[in-house]
Amino acid sequence: MINFRHTLSRFNSLTTLADRLIIGLAIALLVWLYMRYWITERPDADYALILAANQAPKQVDLQHTQQISIQGSLGESLIEVSKGRIRFIASPCRHKQCIHAGWLTAASDFVACLPNQVSIELHRTQTAKFDAIAY
Repeated sequence: MINFRHTLSRFNSLTTLADRLIIGLAIALLVWLYMRYWITERPDADYALILAANQAPKQVDLQHTQQISIQGSLGESLIEVSKGRIRFIASPCRHKQCIHAGWLTAASDFVACLPNQVSIELHRTQTAKFDAIAY
């Protein structure tokens, strides 16, 4: 078991005030960078790709209100599109995790009904300057 009191007293005896100041500034800088560049508003999606087993991907415009029926490996999944958002409203899977995911609105959102092999990916026609991989 780690003795935190001993570790803390050893840290205090081995570091100077300048060391602690530099560590504190480094932590503050990391927090600021995280908040400035990582936590940003995600742009709204323009279209969705619906993928189903053994079928060609279907591109759906999110601005047109509609209900889409997709045949998966277990049966029919029902997808609703309304006001720039999309969601599963019915699926033959057992636990209904795809339905509980709710509305998808932002570019790069994703939901899948794994047992029925149907998934929805949201995309934007104009890509962002940075993403999680390029950053």
